[in-house]
Amino acid sequence: MMALRLLGFSLFLFAELICFHGTILFPGLLGASQEIAVAVMTVSLLSKGFGYFGCFFFSLVSTSKQRQFGKVGAVLFIVGILAMPGLGSTASFGDISFATLIELIAAGTLLGVGDALMSISWGRLCAALPLRTAYLFVLGSQTAALVLYAVTFVIPSIALVFAVIASILAVAIILIKLPDQSSVAFDSPRLRSAFSELWRPIFGTSVFAFLTGLMPWISGQYDGSIETMRLFSLASSAVVLLLLVAPVAVLKQNMRLENIYKLILPIVATGFLLLPIIWNGFGGIVNAFVGAGSYAAGIVLWCLAADTSRRHDLSATTSFGLALGTTSLAGALGKAFGYFGGRTLTEGDLSITAISLVSLYLLSMIALFVFRKKPEPKASDARRSVVSAFPPAAPATSGPARAVTPVDAAGNPSAAPLASPPDTSLDAAREATCAALAEQHDLTDREHDVLGLLSKGRSVADIASSLGVSENTAKTHIKNVYRKLEVHSKQDIIEMCREIETGEH
Repeated sequence: MMALRLLGFSLFLFAELICFHGTILFPGLLGASQEIAVAVMTVSLLSKGFGYFGCFFFSLVSTSKQRQFGKVGAVLFIVGILAMPGLGSTASFGDISFATLIELIAAGTLLGVGDALMSISWGRLCAALPLRTAYLFVLGSQTAALVLYAVTFVIPSIALVFAVIASILAVAIILIKLPDQSSVAFDSPRLRSAFSELWRPIFGTSVFAFLTGLMPWISGQYDGSIETMRLFSLASSAVVLLLLVAPVAVLKQNMRLENIYKLILPIVATGFLLLPIIWNGFGGIVNAFVGAGSYAAGIVLWCLAADTSRRHDLSATTSFGLALGTTSLAGALGKAFGYFGGRTLTEGDLSITAISLVSLYLLSMIALFVFRKKPEPKASDARRSVVSAFPPAAPATSGPARAVTPVDAAGNPSAAPLASPPDTSLDAAREATCAALAEQHDLTDREHDVLGLLSKGRSVADIASSLGVSENTAKTHIKNVYRKLEVHSKQDIIEMCREIETGEH
């Protein structure tokens, strides 16, 4: 099943590379002029953004039909492709007729909304995987898609049209066969928790997407060769994938994908540092730097959105709709700014230097305020959530524990006396042990809560009740704790805590 999933996602990404990654390649193959082709891509990005947000709002009000998005998206995508050939008769916006304008908007909208719906479906499938597995799955699929994309350099251009249509048809068939087991649940607390984790990656990736949409216009890249753009796009993407493999190879446990953004920032900044110096020289290398940063950020955001959905038992339609919708609209906004404000720039223009300085300032602010290292929580703060999950212990008494005698409605003694409720508070040693384990293994606050409950031998139902979550969510947190502590059962955790306490005391 994983092989089928990998094949389907690779074909989908291949179709995206042909239609979007080369910026103006695909519409140009269908006869459209450069200006019209870029317009189609801008409409597509806008439509993708609104399509993602449509899915986001749909998931807030309905849990039905979310698993059908991919099939509908495949149909819209193919219809959008077939609507493009008629755009070839128009050379520029000055010559465009009303009918052609409607066709342009329709083609871009169908392509964008179709892509958004299919992306949501693949996001839902990724959300069923643990973070490390999802990350490897995405990198493997992206690599396979790049290999297919490289093959297109040696086949006739018109064959790409049929290759994309065949790929999307195959994707639709695979989506029908693959079971979608991702959650469709939604509630406000889950969304708030997910957003508190995702807003930084969403904001950072949106800035990169905006700059990527802007850069080709201000660097004069659209005046160059399409084949050169394709070649640099392929090369920069391959380098990015090689760099992104490093966290998997180096970090066997506790991957923190958010830290990759700190590596992306200097890559994008290099492009803007070189912009006033070489402009569109060396085949458009400045555009390649910025595009590579945005490409890497998009992969990281995809995996973070999937992992956040899984850990919070939140519908992936919600998290992916919000994350990808924001970044798509940012990319479209960048293209619009570039078209209206940057297409008249020439080499040596002082405005290019000004844009570079503003962009570098913006990137430095992101590094300083958005992706700064978060302070480590104090031990007392880290333990607070665990302690709060337990009621306070009753005051100690000098005599033996008293029994509680139940009474009936009339106040008369009923059955045999019941023992006093057990003391469920964590003793000081166990509390300190759990706090130390949580810090050592980089547990989240919620996983810290779960660790404390597991160390007391609590069942899944008890943990779910104590934390106010569903049992499925509790099971997910328990699996995360087991994985990070490298244990396999609740008894392993209890024994681990006892060994630590025995060794210390």
